[in-house]
Amino acid sequence: MKQSKTTIIIIATLVVVLLLFVKAVMNKENTIKEGKFVLLELAPVDPRSLMQGDYMELNYAITREGRSWQAVQVATEAFFANDSIGNNSIALDEAIALQEKKIKESKEIGVRGYVLLDIDANQVGHYIKMTDQIGEIKEGQVYIKFFNNTDWSYNIGAESFFFQEGEAEKYEKAKYGGLRVDDKGNSILIGMYDESLQLIK
Repeated sequence: MKQSKTTIIIIATLVVVLLLFVKAVMNKENTIKEGKFVLLELAPVDPRSLMQGDYMELNYAITREGRSWQAVQVATEAFFANDSIGNNSIALDEAIALQEKKIKESKEIGVRGYVLLDIDANQVGHYIKMTDQIGEIKEGQVYIKFFNNTDWSYNIGAESFFFQEGEAEKYEKAKYGGLRVDDKGNSILIGMYDESLQLIK
């Protein structure tokens, strides 16, 4: 009798796991079919350093908005943009203060949350802000869920792109990752796009 109960529990558990798997697959298929399309610019790094055999590890430019490394970059650019030493100092202080404010705001959001993007006429997404919940959006905007929020970056769950063996070279020219996003902020990477916004096939 005890063995019979154990068997029933095991079977029930497997059924639940199977149903959850089927539901997840159906949700992804629906997102690919019905989700908003957005192109996310890849962070400016050597594409060859992203190649890992038959897949690419992706870094998106939006995930570095308001991060510590950007504070250094923006402050440096502000410093050298002015001829006067006095102006340099003022510009440097202002740039650092602005970036520190952004970093503080991102920390207050927590490890998980959403990033709000504005989608332009070319379907390219541009960073607006980070938030801990989905709010109202205007036409041409979308929320994307993120996690692993740190001073330096965060993830959106679409950082790996798989391709067939021997096709790595053509993806070195990738400029954007194309995603479909559902109304809950879940995103799925559907392809890589070049600087002309054309799908790389």
